[in-house]
Amino acid sequence: MLVGEIIKYYREKKGISQSKLGEGICGKAYISRFESGKVTLSPEIIYKLANKLEIDINKEIESLYLIEKHLNDWNQAIIMQRTTQIEGIKLELEQNPFIMASKHAANYMLLTGRYYLHKNMFKEAKSIIENVEKEFPTLSNYEKNLLLHIKGMYCISTFRTIECEECQTAVKLLKQINLAEYNNEEYYYHLAFAYHHANAKVSAFTYAEKALQFFNKTYNHVNAMNAQILMLMQFDSERDIDFLELVENYKNLIHNCVILGAQESKINILYNLGEEFYKKGKYDQAVSYFEEAFLLTDKSSIKYLRRLYHFTEACLDGKLLKKENILEKIDAGTKLAKKQCQIYFNLYKLLGLKCKKNLSQYYQFLAEVVVPQIIATNNTSFFEQYGKILYNHHVEQKEYEKAIEVDKSFKLMHQVLN
Repeated sequence: MLVGEIIKYYREKKGISQSKLGEGICGKAYISRFESGKVTLSPEIIYKLANKLEIDINKEIESLYLIEKHLNDWNQAIIMQRTTQIEGIKLELEQNPFIMASKHAANYMLLTGRYYLHKNMFKEAKSIIENVEKEFPTLSNYEKNLLLHIKGMYCISTFRTIECEECQTAVKLLKQINLAEYNNEEYYYHLAFAYHHANAKVSAFTYAEKALQFFNKTYNHVNAMNAQILMLMQFDSERDIDFLELVENYKNLIHNCVILGAQESKINILYNLGEEFYKKGKYDQAVSYFEEAFLLTDKSSIKYLRRLYHFTEACLDGKLLKKENILEKIDAGTKLAKKQCQIYFNLYKLLGLKCKKNLSQYYQFLAEVVVPQIIATNNTSFFEQYGKILYNHHVEQKEYEKAIEVDKSFKLMHQVLN
C-alpha cells in the first residue's frame, strides 16, 4: 500500500472530499492522482495532509510495514501453542486499519481461520475458508499451501462431529502441500493424524515420526510429546509391542505432561490408555482411565461425548454399573449427541438396545442404520469396530452373502484412501 492509500483511507473514514482536504495545500486533481499512486508529493505536503487528517503518517507507515512481521509471529505462536502471545498479536492485528486493504489480507484471513480451529470454533473456521476461496481467487504459492493445510486441519478437527468431513479428504488435501513453497513441516503432524483416523497405521507412524523430528528441532516440547502419543497409538499391543511396555510409555508421557502443564495432552493419554485396557478386556482399568478423561473434558465438546460413550460402553461390557445407572448415562449421552453428532446419537441408541438386551433390534439397527452411515462417511475406524460385529453376526447366522457384502465395503473404503 502506498502513502497515498493511507491518506485516502483516513480521508474517506472522516468523510472529507478531495477538494476539502486539499484546500490551501494543493488541488483536487493532485490529491486524486496521489491517492491512486500516479504522482508523488513532497514530504511537506504529505505532512500537511496528514496533519489535517489528524494522523501521524510515520506511525501509520510503520504500522503497515509491521503487518507481515505480526502475521509471521502469530502463525508461530499458534504452532507453539503460546496462548498469551496468540491473543496479544490477534488484538494488534485487529487494530491495524490497513490489514484488509494490504497485500497480506488473504494471509490474515487464513491465519484467522487457523486461530478459530485452535479455539475449536469450527463454524467460524469453515466460514473463513469459504470466504477466502470466494474473495481471493489468486493466492500466492505460500497462501495456496496454507489454505490446503487449514482445510486439512478442519477435516481432522471436525472428524466424528456434526460438521464431519471424510478423513480421506484430509489426507488428499494435506498430501497436495508443496513443502518447498510452504516451509512448514508441522503439517506432517496433521497428515499423520489424518492417516490415523483413516486407520492407515504405517503412514500415520511415518509422518508422526517426521513431525517429532521437526518439533524437537524447533524446541516445540508440547507438540513433540503429542507426536510421540500419536506414534504410540499406532502400535498393536498384540503384535507390535508388549502391552506392559506400551502402558509404561504412556505413563512416562503423562509425567511429562504434568511437568509441561500440557493438560489436554494428558487427557488424551488417559483416554488412549482406557482404549488399550478396553481392547484387552481389562474393563476395571479401562473405566478408571475413561472416567478420569471425560471428567476433565469440557462438557460442550465432541470429545466429552466420545469419552462418556466409551466409559459407558466399558461399564456395560464389564458389568461395573447397575443397569439403571448405565441407562442414565446413555440417556445423557443421547441428549448431547442429538445436538452435536448424528453418528454418536445412533451409537448411543445402539448401546441402549445392547443394555436392554434387545438383540434382534440391536442387530437390525446396526445393519440398517449404523453401518450404512459409517460407510457413507468412509469412517474406517468405526467400521473396524462395528462392521466387524455385524460381519461376525452374519457368519454366526450363516448369512454368508451378507457377510461378504460387509467385507467388500471394508475393502472398498481402504481403496478410496489409497
